[in-house]
Amino acid sequence: MRPEAIQIIKDEHLAISAVLYSLRYLVRAMKKGEKPNFPLLRAILDYIVSYPDRWHHPKEDKYLFAAVKRRTSEADGLIAKLEREHALGYPMMEDLKKQLVAFQAGDETAREAFFKTAEHYAELEWEHLRTEEDVFMPIAERVLTPADWAEIAEAFRENDNPLFGIKPKEEAETLYQRILSLAPPPMGFGAEAGR
Repeated sequence: MRPEAIQIIKDEHLAISAVLYSLRYLVRAMKKGEKPNFPLLRAILDYIVSYPDRWHHPKEDKYLFAAVKRRTSEADGLIAKLEREHALGYPMMEDLKKQLVAFQAGDETAREAFFKTAEHYAELEWEHLRTEEDVFMPIAERVLTPADWAEIAEAFRENDNPLFGIKPKEEAETLYQRILSLAPPPMGFGAEAGR
């Protein structure tokens, strides 16, 4: 039976991918002349900062990657690469937020920089998620014990931090629902929607 933690992580990856798809879709629409939806763009960046960068990636580093490191050294190079990619996300988001503010203020240079950085971030993050699922997870499935998986699942299921009263999954869900409420209805699916 597949560990619960894997499904939790894959579900989180799916939500992150959907938000990245929305970001890329908006950028491509704006490049074609569509008016910017700044509230939606801000909500997307807030989601990425608050969920993947603040909650998801750190838990992968602290629990999933650490557990694999305890069991084998075969994934050390891959883990180092994935951790570097996690560390790159926050500075890119800070750049995107600054570029968005300048873009909204009418700075054409910032507009183009925002488009470029957003596309670059989305591509890097998708590649990162694919590497985790297609390359790293099979190693983790092979080497981790049921006790390891239980600890990882517990960390990812955690909804509250009692010390600070933080509810990351509720916060992420609220932001995710805001993105959905601000997003225009999809024009199509599959290859047509991604163009």
